[in-house]
Amino acid sequence: MAAPCVSVLMPVCNGGRYLEEAIHSILQQTFSDFEFIIINDGSTDGTAGIIDRYRLNDSRIRIYEQPHQGLVQALNHGLEMARGVYIARMDADDVSLPHRLAVQVEFMDSQPAVGVCGTWIETYGRDRPEIRRYPCQDGMIRSSLLFESVLAHPSVMIRRDMLNRHALLYDAGSPSAEDYDLWVRAAQHSLLGNVPHVLLRYRVHEHQIVNQYGAEKRATAQKIRLRQLHSLGVVPEEREMKLHEALASWQMMPTKDFILDAHAWLMKLMSANQMTQIYPTEAFQRTLGCRWDAVCAPATHLGLWTWNTFRRSRLQASSGLSWKEHLKFGVKCGIRRKQYA
Repeated sequence: MAAPCVSVLMPVCNGGRYLEEAIHSILQQTFSDFEFIIINDGSTDGTAGIIDRYRLNDSRIRIYEQPHQGLVQALNHGLEMARGVYIARMDADDVSLPHRLAVQVEFMDSQPAVGVCGTWIETYGRDRPEIRRYPCQDGMIRSSLLFESVLAHPSVMIRRDMLNRHALLYDAGSPSAEDYDLWVRAAQHSLLGNVPHVLLRYRVHEHQIVNQYGAEKRATAQKIRLRQLHSLGVVPEEREMKLHEALASWQMMPTKDFILDAHAWLMKLMSANQMTQIYPTEAFQRTLGCRWDAVCAPATHLGLWTWNTFRRSRLQASSGLSWKEHLKFGVKCGIRRKQYA
């Protein structure tokens, strides 16, 4: 049997509640040259029956049953099974839009140096819908990885020969952030990209893994960030690491001390990259500039001090603000809003 162009990889453990909608969204893709690998990771609900029902009607579905071993082991089993040129990830509680695979295959075919390609996503479910627009160019993506993952895991398409050539698998030592860790390692061997279109609907609900293992995810992500800082030639003090974590999670404190400390840290990162050239200079400065804007934006109540501090920094030129946004920010600072509690 000829190998398919795409191997869609979807692990599931007790995901019966949303599973049918996820499976249906893959089987209804406009691009049909794929195999659909579903790893049943020891489910005890009705998951197995749902998968079997669909498998009887579509020969593209391949099932692997395993005792419960966790997400990383399930994903790595799927990678071993995959025969496609590309591997497309899918989660059992999300929905791929009908043209997702077609758009990503076209992108990957036209960009042979790109090893991992994500998409923009739309969240829905428990919270208010939100479109998450991730950076699309390789330099901005790899620079952003110093702070956070900007490739939505269930949206990615990965070049299988890139994984095989460099022996890349998901790492069991990076629990709950195994995707973030893989993107950082993949960035050493290939370009990264994002398609600037919403191609996946990401369901937000109380039972998803990110909510169950939030503390573990944060701890693992911090280790991944620390490894990158070391590669950049920076060994942060404890207070600097706490500051970096605040910047990574967009938890900005609208105080003068935080703003000044954040500026000193961002400038330290800029200087380190000028020495090591780990990240493309322009993209890295833009990434730092965006964080600098995010640091200052909540502090308009400090009046013109915030405005002057913001604009006097070398980082403001890379913040990405238009002249109208600069003007609006300055006016807000001039009003000297009351300090919020």
